[in-house]
Amino acid sequence: MKLRRGEKIKTEPVEQQANATKYANDSVKEKDSCKRYNNMCTSTCLAKLVGLFLFILYVFIPVLIKTNPWIFVKIVFLNHVTWPPFVNFSQPNHFGLNATRNFYLHPDEDSKLGIWHVLPTTLSVSPPLIESHYEDLLSKNKAIMIYFHGNSGSRAGRHRVHLYKVLANLEFHVLAVDYRGYGDSSPLGYPTEDGVVNDARFVYNYVRERSGNSPVFIWGHSLGTGITTRVAKELCSEGDPPAGVILESPFNNIKEAALGHWMAWPFKYYPWLEWALIDSISANNIYFTSDQSIRYVTVPLLIMHAEDDWVIPIELGTKLYEAALSSRTDKTGPVKFVTFNSTRGYGHKHIHMAPELPAILRN
Repeated sequence: MKLRRGEKIKTEPVEQQANATKYANDSVKEKDSCKRYNNMCTSTCLAKLVGLFLFILYVFIPVLIKTNPWIFVKIVFLNHVTWPPFVNFSQPNHFGLNATRNFYLHPDEDSKLGIWHVLPTTLSVSPPLIESHYEDLLSKNKAIMIYFHGNSGSRAGRHRVHLYKVLANLEFHVLAVDYRGYGDSSPLGYPTEDGVVNDARFVYNYVRERSGNSPVFIWGHSLGTGITTRVAKELCSEGDPPAGVILESPFNNIKEAALGHWMAWPFKYYPWLEWALIDSISANNIYFTSDQSIRYVTVPLLIMHAEDDWVIPIELGTKLYEAALSSRTDKTGPVKFVTFNSTRGYGHKHIHMAPELPAILRN
């Protein structure tokens, strides 16, 4: 290549090129090192988070519940869950129930129980306006259904409006009860098994005193099946049985119900599960041994359960049914177990949507 006069060749010293290459290589190595360090930090942090989560789940929570067994009372009854908040139970018409009164019973000086009384459809055309008229109608030969709710939050009893409408259309009086600690019933705090059973007995006695020759049935749902079964056992043993018992989505005993609940799934293989968690239920005198109580229930018995119930598995309802069958004699009423296919999507609390429910109840 020829150079023009005065033109200089632009070249970089060899040493400068070597330095540039070295710098580039060092930069690549530094980036790789930073990347490896970040990956290591991420893995370490993730491992720590997983370790912390497992510690809380399998060490902290079991020890906390074991040393504070009252926590399980709140889990069993769930009466502290309030949704939606600020519900006004004194106006049932706001829930779509027109021929309905809201009233309160007082088992003792320090407690009150909130109750809805829904009239049968044929009596709701001209609903009475004063409380004594509602009470008088209880003895007019219309069947009466007392509904004992589960633990679906603080408005558990007075919220299953669709079911109450189905029963009212079947010409039932419906009395939906909130136990102490639920809804606007009092006192607040922690319910107990004996406490809610006594509340249920008090309501039943109130109805029986006013029912005349009207048949009185009791219906329990979920946790309410444990209450209903124990109440039915006591009433049958005392010679004042209800006309029949309906158990919707029941369990056989609270221990197996707790083990089968979805909240217990993470602890399924926990070696100290019963010691750390389940025994805390018994420590609070909560047993709900329906599989034992049902052996003393002598009246007609209907059990209903959906196959896709993920709260109380249908296997527990089957066990309760088998316990009831084992005690039936020629002198006791029949027992029937009705299941609903999982494809219908009724789950834990939508059996009231079954179009065949009225026919099932009539039978």
